Amino acid sequence: MTTTTTPATTTHLAQLHLDLTNRNVLSDLRDHTNLHRRICGLFPDNTGTAPRTAYNVLYRLERTENTATLLVQSTGITINRTALPAGYTTNPVEYRDLTPLLDWLTPGTAVRYRIDANPIKAVSIPGRRGRRTALRGDDAVIWWQQRAHRNGIEPTLILDSPNPPVLASRNGAQRAKIASVRFEGIATITEPTALRHAITTGIGQGRAYGLGLLSIAPHQQ
Repeated sequence: MTTTTTPATTTHLAQLHLDLTNRNVLSDLRDHTNLHRRICGLFPDNTGTAPRTAYNVLYRLERTENTATLLVQSTGITINRTALPAGYTTNPVEYRDLTPLLDWLTPGTAVRYRIDANPIKAVSIPGRRGRRTALRGDDAVIWWQQRAHRNGIEPTLILDSPNPPVLASRNGAQRAKIASVRFEGIATITEPTALRHAITTGIGQGRAYGLGLLSIAPHQQ
């Protein structure tokens, strides 16, 4: 029996190749609060809630020495590319419907994965609110193993590489540095429902600043 997916549950991915000579791009890359606002401006704001929440908006910035590619994922609706400033991208925006991939998820299947995440733990301080501490090295890997298990995959290969801190403004002039680690490798699907939820809603803290977007693809043995 064929199952149809309603548009409200369709998961979209837009790929934007950014023009690194564009002043709007440079401003957004210097401050992820600006980038967050830019991305939210690509979606309707009449839902009664924040666009990021209404459409499960997640994004990740892929950087090389000379290029920057922005992946923007959302459910129910894709970005309005006409809301981008002139010259913001170097190529037409590329779109992909991720629903067939999500419908393909099957227990025991091997996948490649990638995620930029904010591995942290809360350190208890007597008489005070717990302080969040960024994790590195083996502690960060353990953090990812636990989150991956909880979200429907068991990693068989984990490559971890610290990213530069995500810079974002808070309360006007105050600047925040959010720790980011890229995890990528190979994993086996254990719980497709949990994995689908993790892909569409993100994992961990910092989702408003480009963290938490889990990307997968079939792994060819």
